[in-house]
Amino acid sequence: MVQLKNAFLATLLTHVGLAEAVRRYNLTLTYAWDKQDGHGRPTYLINNDTPGPVLTVDEDETLEAFVDNQLQIETTIHWHGIYQINEPWNDGVPGVTQWATEPRDNYTYRFTPHGQYGSYFYHGHFGPAFSDGQRGPLWIKPADWRPRPYELISEKEDDIRAMRAAEKNPRHIIIADWNDQPMDMYLIRFRDTGYIPTCANSLTLNGRGATRCESAQDLEDAGGPGRNERGCLWRMPGYEYVNVDYCTETHPELEVLQANPGEEWVWINFIHSGAHHSLAISLDEHEFWVVAADGEFVYPQKVVRTHVNLGERTSILVKLDKPGGDYALRLHSLRSEQIIQGAGILRYPTTKLSNKTLPNTKSWLHLNGSVVNPQDRCMDEMKLAPYPPRPPPKKADYTLKFMVNMTGPSTWVLNAAPHEFFRQNVPPILWDEKSCGKTCWSNGILRNGSVVDLIIENGAEVDSNHPFHKHNHKVWVIGQGDGGFPWKDVEDAIENGGAEYFNLVNPPRRDGFTLYAGEGKFVVVRYEIDFPAVSMLHCHMIHHFASGQQVILVEGMEVMPPVPQALKDKPHVEFEFPLRYGPLD
Repeated sequence: MVQLKNAFLATLLTHVGLAEAVRRYNLTLTYAWDKQDGHGRPTYLINNDTPGPVLTVDEDETLEAFVDNQLQIETTIHWHGIYQINEPWNDGVPGVTQWATEPRDNYTYRFTPHGQYGSYFYHGHFGPAFSDGQRGPLWIKPADWRPRPYELISEKEDDIRAMRAAEKNPRHIIIADWNDQPMDMYLIRFRDTGYIPTCANSLTLNGRGATRCESAQDLEDAGGPGRNERGCLWRMPGYEYVNVDYCTETHPELEVLQANPGEEWVWINFIHSGAHHSLAISLDEHEFWVVAADGEFVYPQKVVRTHVNLGERTSILVKLDKPGGDYALRLHSLRSEQIIQGAGILRYPTTKLSNKTLPNTKSWLHLNGSVVNPQDRCMDEMKLAPYPPRPPPKKADYTLKFMVNMTGPSTWVLNAAPHEFFRQNVPPILWDEKSCGKTCWSNGILRNGSVVDLIIENGAEVDSNHPFHKHNHKVWVIGQGDGGFPWKDVEDAIENGGAEYFNLVNPPRRDGFTLYAGEGKFVVVRYEIDFPAVSMLHCHMIHHFASGQQVILVEGMEVMPPVPQALKDKPHVEFEFPLRYGPLD
């Protein structure tokens, strides 16, 4: 009887433990008028705010998110950087892993981020919704057993203890470039005129920011002549019917990062969910340590400036060792098309100052994001080696080559053809490979357990950066170079004069990486298919993404689990494939 009672108690405790191991969240998606940067405009909201709530789980804990679509259009939510192991229908890509969720319908995402920790985010993946506010932070608490790189920052036990305390109380800041109209309007203009939506209204931190109108002289000193009031290069001749971009300064409340009494270090996750601008980050009069990239610990770098491209995350530790007060937390665009900055406030404990006033503290950076003192150190993304070391596989089983080109005034390709916008409403490729178009790599090419190299090269006259995001599997960024990639694969390159371009010992491990501007520039990444997936690879710059710069990688289909019938039967739009459609139609 005692044994039976103990068995019953053990079973009960097991079920209680399982219940506690699921974090449940409700996310209601709406559309409303918002003026957090001082200019009113329609904005996507999650639970009546943007960004949406911080979702927090422990490692290996299941997250369940009930998404209620109260919009007038379809939607999905993508879990950026999360491995959808054995549950690929949770990746949130319409026409690829799920039907788009119709207005007044709902979708429950449920997944367990096995082997993952750190800073991620969730965002809309139907149309350009993420750039209009449909986004929020996701924090996976690192397990206690994980090695931390804190002893490489300080050997003092008190410092290490304070850094661990800071990690347990992280601040999450979604940074973005913000426009004065919804992105749909800009994409229609881009489709019909070729005019690129580069001219932002403000740079925001957690939705807060101000439009700053710099003097004409300051703009010219920072970026050269020929700029409008917003710091943007003048539009191309022949587009007189495109609206003029004026600058109207605003003074709303800024985002305040409040330090608590007793805090000696602060951990900050910066999450870039913007549309166009790569952003430099600095904190007046404070050096800081970059300790994680795209969620995972790295060998720390002590810097005065870090940067993030679209879709990327960087995590920093700041020692609070300056006199009490407010210090400006600054964003600067690193794109040449616009000279623009934004700011928030780091506030020490007991300080009581205005939330609308930019602190009068000393910046490390010029208006264009370059350092005032060339001796000051900036983060080097190619030296963000994983901590502890995690070298890539020595050899790839498959090599896929992609050429980036602009094949029309509003068409960008990553392959021979653009990925068309209408494919968001086709039967998902996950269970219907007939939906694969010219941008789909399927037919069992990429098998589970294999190692894949992706070689991405700029074509003729490509003068734009491309911040790529690989869904599901993280990649090692093993090579960058210029002059084109004439070799058959990485092994051929190393054996025949290209060894200088590669690092197979300790390269960065990311879910975002950049192909830099310039004809013949290339980037090489390597990853392992250690679970089946239907993964999108795309540029995260919104007009490149919308105009077709996407491919679908069908990975490990031979071991793909069956898709629940209830998901196949969700309400959806059905239509005949058009014979000819542009990428933005």
